[in-house]
Amino acid sequence: MAAARKAFGWRWVMAAMCLAFLMAAGCGARKSVTYVHVSNSPIQELKTYQWGKAEGLYRQDPILEAHVQRLTDQYLGKRGLIRKTGAADLLVWMSYEYEYSDLSDKIKSLSLNISRGAGGDLLWQGTAVGNMRSDTSGSDLQKALEGIFAGFPAK
Repeated sequence: MAAARKAFGWRWVMAAMCLAFLMAAGCGARKSVTYVHVSNSPIQELKTYQWGKAEGLYRQDPILEAHVQRLTDQYLGKRGLIRKTGAADLLVWMSYEYEYSDLSDKIKSLSLNISRGAGGDLLWQGTAVGNMRSDTSGSDLQKALEGIFAGFPAK
């Protein structure tokens, strides 16, 4: 009888460990994308944009920022927007948050924000949340940006 209890207890511990592993693996693979925008926004009528300063929580990553800017320039170009270095109709900036670790290359969240010119009101924001690799050879960032831009411009 005592051996049966020990076997049952061991099975319970193994089942709990397997469930915890599956939940952790599932949470890491999940990504969600959300959008917010101003109703009746003039964003579709505006044709030029410039980049603003990126906001990185915990640390700045110039390589990540350059990669996101390059991909974003491609997406915005396909939608007829033209990048300018000076004053433009729209200001685009990104914010991101890494996993809280000095060694992590996983991004927890990435947001693209678009406002009307420098100092203008926020018109649109797309955010991807989930573990995304920050390396430029991977497809996580590209998939996240495709998801973000699926809702741009807001209709």
